[in-house]
Amino acid sequence: MGPVLIESGSRGYRIEVNAVAADGRWNADVRLRRLFSHEKPHVELVSCDKLSAEHAEHAAVIWARRWVDLTADATR
Repeated sequence: MGPVLIESGSRGYRIEVNAVAADGRWNADVRLRRLFSHEKPHVELVSCDKLSAEHAEHAAVIWARRWVDLTADATR
């Protein structure tokens, strides 16, 4: 496991992404936490199946931003 990629302020959510090795490829663990809230974070394993950890993290951030966009729109 390498360093965790963190992005804050995406529509009020903090996105934490960590690449995970899986059978010679890379997937990513994603934790989505609403800022200034005591709710439990939403946790997903994103199956990226990428050749490098950096590519898996990038793909997982894109997935997480889409999830945030859908969730933020649903709560309005």
